[in-house]
Amino acid sequence: MRQIIILILLSLIIYIVKKSFRQPLYTKKENPKWQAGENMIKDPVCNIYIPESEAVKKVIGGKTVFFCSNECADKFEKFEQ
Repeated sequence: MRQIIILILLSLIIYIVKKSFRQPLYTKKENPKWQAGENMIKDPVCNIYIPESEAVKKVIGGKTVFFCSNECADKFEKFEQ
C-alpha cells in the first residue's frame, strides 16, 4: 500500500514539473513591428488596412502609393499603364 502512495506522489510531482516547463499555447509578442497609434494605410488593390511601417511603398506618377505586398504593387502598376 505504501508503494502505491509513493508511486502516486512521484507521478504527481513529475506531472507538475513537466507542466511548468511547457511552452504556453499563446505567446504575446513583446515587440510588434508596428507601434500603437501608427498610421494605417489602405491598399488600393485589395482594400485592406496595414501599418505604414509594414507597407510596400512605390512612387507612381510622382505620388507615393502604399501596398500590403509586392504582388499588389505589381497589379496596380499593370492597371495604371
